[in-house]
Amino acid sequence: MFKLVTVALFTLVQVTVYCRPRAKSLDVVEQSISSVKVNAEKLLPPDHVDALKFEKDGHINKDYRKEIFLGNHEEMDDDPIEIAEAKLVDIFHKIDVDADGYLSDSELEQWILDRINAHMDEAVEENDAVFKHLDPDGDGFVEWKEYYKHFLLAKGHGVKETEKYLEDYDTDILKEDERDQLVRYKFKWTDADIDPIDNKLDKKEFFSFRHPEQSPQLVENMIMSIINSLDEDKDGNLTLKEFMTNSDEMMQEEGSEKERKEEREVRKREFESAIDKNKDGIATKQELIDYMNPRNPQQSKQEANNLISLMDDDKDGKLSLKEIKNHKDVFISSKIVNVKRVLHDEF
Repeated sequence: MFKLVTVALFTLVQVTVYCRPRAKSLDVVEQSISSVKVNAEKLLPPDHVDALKFEKDGHINKDYRKEIFLGNHEEMDDDPIEIAEAKLVDIFHKIDVDADGYLSDSELEQWILDRINAHMDEAVEENDAVFKHLDPDGDGFVEWKEYYKHFLLAKGHGVKETEKYLEDYDTDILKEDERDQLVRYKFKWTDADIDPIDNKLDKKEFFSFRHPEQSPQLVENMIMSIINSLDEDKDGNLTLKEFMTNSDEMMQEEGSEKERKEEREVRKREFESAIDKNKDGIATKQELIDYMNPRNPQQSKQEANNLISLMDDDKDGKLSLKEIKNHKDVFISSKIVNVKRVLHDEF
């Protein structure tokens, strides 16, 4: 059934492209083909965005604390343990602004806020570069056909082959995974194409396409999608049971029983400590939106308190370097070298 739906939707994607006026000329594409290949991974909407608590499918981002404490934590995951620990010590001293040997809640809160903003600002800068690349004539818009064309080029299809395919579709040059991707991206494109709805995106809309987590409207859409998938009694809210139990369905093809158990434990802790703010046992749409919003001013404060409660062994309300080292497993792998994990779906 899914395949039939995918084929039908892809036909719509093709028709949408075909009906658009021809985008940039072959000469323009040929001039930029080398840079397209260099930026292939940046052309597509990121599979995972750091400093967000939710994945699009409703899973908890288990690397959240690493991302807001360490920044580019993947580099440390690849380091030998001794180097990773040395970097952790260096970060401790950067956070310890008053150099008293302890991390206070205010120092942690400011550090986390700075890391979150750095992630968001990096996304803006990267989007500007990608948009400029896709809009060589500088008219301030990227049409779906332009994006479609660059998608094919980034996937390794030749310039002439791509031009011919987009002109008449006589031959199907797409692999099955490429077709599925294009269907998903067309949905994302349509969601971002807000005002006016014209099948082309300005820079702001293109940013929402690549980073919907920074669009209030698209964040709300995502939260409603999560609620609808988990809300058994269809009352528009989520109970702790709904939030935990239905996570098994989301993971039934992805994880072992141990992983499902860990997911339930993480979700229970997040629901009780961070989502259900008024402690009434219900997660409302607004509570979930606040939890998701990376720029929510309460988020950095909450996470600073969470880190202190997690590692403050002597209960003095602050963290020493010794306590950070005692709990280094929160941030770095216990393995000598931890190969980068495959990025998981997000937006």
